[in-house]
Amino acid sequence: MRQAQQRSRCDDCNGSGDLSTPLIERLGAAYLDGSDREALEAQRASFDFIVSTLNVPFDIDPYITMLRPEGQFCFVAAPTQPLTLRAGQLYDYARRRIYGSYVGSRADTTRMLDFAAQHALQPDVEVMPLTELNTASTMPLILESVG
Repeated sequence: MRQAQQRSRCDDCNGSGDLSTPLIERLGAAYLDGSDREALEAQRASFDFIVSTLNVPFDIDPYITMLRPEGQFCFVAAPTQPLTLRAGQLYDYARRRIYGSYVGSRADTTRMLDFAAQHALQPDVEVMPLTELNTASTMPLILESVG
């Protein structure tokens, strides 16, 4: 793997991004806000690998255009609804790959948490009672986090 030349990104809104943001940055990758379309467009053909932990419907097209030739897009969570993809953007001989992967074994999770602990990486967590989840005061926070 051409480690020094590779650029990766992580996109998330299901909660693990609170830990994956510092983790992915510590590993030398980038974390971009998926709700900022201009930022996504500015990254056209910039990444070798994109991992998505999104479990909500989203527009996959901007992410595919961010991949370099032979770039890879990996799902590690299943969106709740089918996604659509404009196949025409794949007709450029770039040989991009889109695939899914399991999240990881207990041993993988332990290694990731050990790495986070060794580098003092901590998630940003807000705790609230489940009964307050759908209240007017928490909905803007939830909607903001999913873009």
